[in-house]
Amino acid sequence: MEFTGFQKTFLKISLLRMKDLYFLKLRAVLEDLPNEVLWAESYPGGNSIGSIVLHMGEHIARNCLRLTNAEGQLLPGFENFFPKDAASSLQLIQKFEEQFREWEEVMERFLHRECRLSEEHIHQIYHLVEHTGYHLGQIIDRVQGATGRKFHFCENGLNEAFLRGQIDQNLP
Repeated sequence: MEFTGFQKTFLKISLLRMKDLYFLKLRAVLEDLPNEVLWAESYPGGNSIGSIVLHMGEHIARNCLRLTNAEGQLLPGFENFFPKDAASSLQLIQKFEEQFREWEEVMERFLHRECRLSEEHIHQIYHLVEHTGYHLGQIIDRVQGATGRKFHFCENGLNEAFLRGQIDQNLP
């Protein structure tokens, strides 16, 4: 597939949505979150906030493997990967950030044409961004419900206008 301006824009939107919107929101929501809130099941048999964060990180890791054609290393059963842990919110933020840096490096390789972008890659990236947004919404909702804290991301500048500005600044 020939690399077009549209594809470059798609890659930038995907990268910056995850980096400058989703990650910043996740970090804000998890900062100083007590372990009893982080690892509590919101209903019997439900996934904890921490488990959902680990699930998101695993999904990013799997996406990196797919995008770099190392998918032979993938194990089945990801859809049920919601591990229980005892990590603190700071440890989860650090772990997620490390995984996210790996994904960012893969995206930069596509943007610098070090890797050939295929139609299948576009499907995979779109799914990852959508999946991450879905679970981020779950996390925000659960944290707000458990703590009563409202984040007001839109009013505080973490919104689509902010993202659009980041994208416009990063496109040649």
